[in-house]
Amino acid sequence: MPAVNVHIHPEILVWALSQVTKEKLGKKLTDNIKYWLDGSKTPTFRQIEELSKKTYIPLGYFFLKKPPVEEMNPLRYRTLNSSELRKPSRDLIDTIFEMGTIQEWMTNYRKERQDNILEVPGSLKGHTDAYKIAKCIRKDLGLSVRWYEKCSNASDAFYKIRNLLEQCGILVIMSGIVGKNTHRSLNINEFRAFAMTNEWAPLIFINSADSLGGRLFSLLHEVVHIWMGESNLYTGGTHFFREIDPVEITCNAAAAELAVPKLEFKKNWEQNQNSDIYAKIKEAASVFHCSEIVLARRALDNKKIDLDL
Repeated sequence: MPAVNVHIHPEILVWALSQVTKEKLGKKLTDNIKYWLDGSKTPTFRQIEELSKKTYIPLGYFFLKKPPVEEMNPLRYRTLNSSELRKPSRDLIDTIFEMGTIQEWMTNYRKERQDNILEVPGSLKGHTDAYKIAKCIRKDLGLSVRWYEKCSNASDAFYKIRNLLEQCGILVIMSGIVGKNTHRSLNINEFRAFAMTNEWAPLIFINSADSLGGRLFSLLHEVVHIWMGESNLYTGGTHFFREIDPVEITCNAAAAELAVPKLEFKKNWEQNQNSDIYAKIKEAASVFHCSEIVLARRALDNKKIDLDL
């Protein structure tokens, strides 16, 4: 059967190239795209099929006149410097769409059952006092201040919070890959978690590529966003020590209060006579089942360490 040549608008090819690394495409396909762009060659339908598979871009998109605008709202995208994440990866886009489908199904299911809308999403909208936010969330979840003491490790603490959230009707999904494709790992440097908020089926997605302690804090961070009625994508990482937007400052502080209560932190710090600050941080982190960066931030906020440490 003879090859079927197809016309693809150059703008679509340029956009497709921006969605994937040249390493993933391979030299042959990368070279072909250059030829298609300069007009010296015309792609075949089979070659466009191959490009679709390599980029994870739906085949139909290649036959549009202009690149599609894949609307990522209602999520707020924030990078380390609080600017918009203008080029989310194909893996992130597909994961958000998949979670959106799950949320939509659960929303419709609960409506059909005539369930009541959930009370917690948005119940703290507009609040800025991190201590009071943490206190309200603990009350809603039935958590004591020292809840972590009944957990043996970070994994145990994570699943304790997860179970309590699910009892409140909040969906918590964790994965390190896109769908069931083991060849598409989620990049922890791009995002650690995201929350999709509505009154019927709020959903939190956790990137399991993160550390155990990191997953716990990401979960608590997104919990605060749910209670504040906001959808959000959490990148985590080094911005934890930088000035970022007011909402994120509040959410970080409230999540830190849930994970490492201020008064309990101070007691632990004062009782630990270890002169090695790094060892002291590590030991305290194991008590609260959190990551060392979360504990270090708590120490910084309480003037126990300097930012230059």
